[in-house]
Amino acid sequence: MSRFLGKGIRCASGGVIALTLLALLTSCGNSGSGNNGPAGGLKGPQNSLIACPQSTNTTAASPESGNVTLNVTGFSSSPAEDALVQQGLNAFHAQNPKITVNWSPIPTDYETKMKANVTAGNVADVFYVTPPMGVEYAKAGKLLNLSPYMGRDNVSPSSFYPGLQQPFDCADGSVYAIPKDWNTLGLFYNKTMFQAAGLGDPSSWTWTDFQNAAKTLTKGKVHGAALPADASRWGAFLYADGGQMLSSDGKSAAFNDATGIAAATYYTSFEANKTGVQPSDVGAGWDGEAFGKQEVAMTFEGGWMIPFMSTTYPSVQYGIAPMPAAASGGHGNLLYTNAWGAYSGTKHPDAAWKLIEYMTGATYQKQVLEDGFALPSIQSLANDPYFTQNPGVKVLQDGAQYGHADFYGAADAEVHTQVANALQSVMLGKATVPNALNTAAQTINTWIQQNE
Repeated sequence: MSRFLGKGIRCASGGVIALTLLALLTSCGNSGSGNNGPAGGLKGPQNSLIACPQSTNTTAASPESGNVTLNVTGFSSSPAEDALVQQGLNAFHAQNPKITVNWSPIPTDYETKMKANVTAGNVADVFYVTPPMGVEYAKAGKLLNLSPYMGRDNVSPSSFYPGLQQPFDCADGSVYAIPKDWNTLGLFYNKTMFQAAGLGDPSSWTWTDFQNAAKTLTKGKVHGAALPADASRWGAFLYADGGQMLSSDGKSAAFNDATGIAAATYYTSFEANKTGVQPSDVGAGWDGEAFGKQEVAMTFEGGWMIPFMSTTYPSVQYGIAPMPAAASGGHGNLLYTNAWGAYSGTKHPDAAWKLIEYMTGATYQKQVLEDGFALPSIQSLANDPYFTQNPGVKVLQDGAQYGHADFYGAADAEVHTQVANALQSVMLGKATVPNALNTAAQTINTWIQQNE
């Protein structure tokens, strides 16, 4: 889902890993996969920076002979996602009738509530792990070490894209969670509105093309695009123009340079010109809702939009195109991933592992792919026929070649909060772009200095 929690919902802070590039695409084959993947494969950082916990399991527990009940949780972004997860859990139970699974998703403030549950010692056996949680929980010894189970059952970490897997690994190579899927952004556009406006295929658009189209499509109560004050959307434009969110060492903000100012000036111009709106401007909770209600003709979202649109707004005809290129010709995108992990204190570690193995395996991930919800983290599905049969999903897969992780280590929440505040202040006419970005950068730099 978008960001870590879906639909652009921000998550709480946590973690110490300074991961600036989660994935680039390479031209060589993927290790351990035997296929060429999306233009080669997702490549991650050279090694993980997660400190190994002081105490954790070093061996795999034996299977239990009796009946077992697992409590499972994750964030809940939509009924479509809940139904998809429940289908997977039901299929797992059918194969493992002695293991009953209770799915109790947390609809809001997932990381905050999970942290409270951990403090209280009331933690689900298996749960979604976001990158910040992976860092924090693994370091604190709150996640089950999955490596002994993977070794026992011949599940290789190289089965998964390393750029997605490594944020959940310990520095010694131990695996503490397995990525369940991933996503990028694409340009979702209303085909009916495009046809009425005489607009053609946006597959090779530039920023200027997008800007002109937004003006053309703004008519009556319909606005050209939804552009929220959100680093998890603006970041794609920043990277496209050659900018960076943080310095290479992760110790200072970098988005307030000339490139960042240009990207933010462009991004906020839609609100100023009334050709773009924030979702709240049209009474929507998020971009997808504004798009589904046809309050806007375009928006930038990920694969989670596909089941959302088919179940909530099935009559809307839409297409998916690549992110528009900056004036420099550069492209940018953001990468989002989450993982399945198990509580180190679970009373049923082997059953918990079996569930994680199934939910991250090819059978269930193929189901997730075919629902259009997200892209598979397992490399064996990289060339699945579904991609050629569904060009919109292929667009999202191909977007990874320009992708940057939407995660900024220990400063992650601070970065997203301050950048959002800066964009919002500009959109509301309370600050100029340079002043807003400089204020945000100074606040972030102070936070980093105080929390190193």
